[in-house]
Amino acid sequence: MVEANNTGIKTPRAVLNLALAKKMTVAAEAKAKEIGVPMYISIVDASANLVSVNRMEDAILVSEEISINKAYTAAAIKLPTDVVATVAQPGTSLYGIQNSSNIVIFGGGFPIKLNGRVIGGIGVSGGSVEEDMAVAEAGLRRFREIVEGLSGDAVVTETASEKDVSGSAAGDYGVNLNMARKMSVAVEQRAAEIGVPMFFSVVDKGARLILTHRMDEALLVSNEISKNKAYSAATVKLPTDVIATVSQPGTSLYGIQQVDRMIIFGGGYPLNYNGKVIGGIGVSGGSVQEDMLVAQAALDVYKAETGG
Repeated sequence: MVEANNTGIKTPRAVLNLALAKKMTVAAEAKAKEIGVPMYISIVDASANLVSVNRMEDAILVSEEISINKAYTAAAIKLPTDVVATVAQPGTSLYGIQNSSNIVIFGGGFPIKLNGRVIGGIGVSGGSVEEDMAVAEAGLRRFREIVEGLSGDAVVTETASEKDVSGSAAGDYGVNLNMARKMSVAVEQRAAEIGVPMFFSVVDKGARLILTHRMDEALLVSNEISKNKAYSAATVKLPTDVIATVSQPGTSLYGIQQVDRMIIFGGGYPLNYNGKVIGGIGVSGGSVQEDMLVAQAALDVYKAETGG
């Protein structure tokens, strides 16, 4: 397993921020493209809380939860998921752990280690176990390259060129990952301007997750809220604040708030293209007004890209 060492870093767990997760993800994607297998790539922090999820185009949809759970398992148990398999057999030390929620016991998840300490986890799913492991290891190699080049407790940041995501596009089926990333950059910038860190999520036409990014110090409860805002907007085809107005007693959608995952307060918007809803976005982390303000930055990018 690839590990990193840099004794100048005094607070290892603080190194794994969204900027570093993005760089690791790009390296992992390059490997996935090289072998011709689209993947879901998920990264969690030292407490096994989600930092990012990115779905490559045409990745197998079942791989969403698997990739997240591989990253969770690796960080929570502090072992690669293929190693967890060996210690979860009858008669071994962790037999039965596979019955626990979110635990995966086949390869593709690795702890992210700095100076011998686990500071997070990476999980990859979409191909064979061997392919998943190879793609995850590419992300880990990029991690080691970056971290071993840091000076002391320097914070990993993105360059202007890394924020300039090319290849953005939309079609009747939905947005692609690069479009989602371009919107994410705008969200992060607006959220930083108002001083409120956010979660940002994007789903496709079928309301399946394309991307979730967590800014440093965002409220952890906002993870599921941002995803569910995007889901609500895409499935009901209305902004979530509008859903609130049509779900009151006596209105057309009264009771829809009882549907699983449905959010009826602001911060979620459908993405329209050629008269069709092809996805949704969700922002969470601040007040409803702040979430809506930050989401507007994503919509501005989307409209500029699609000519809407």
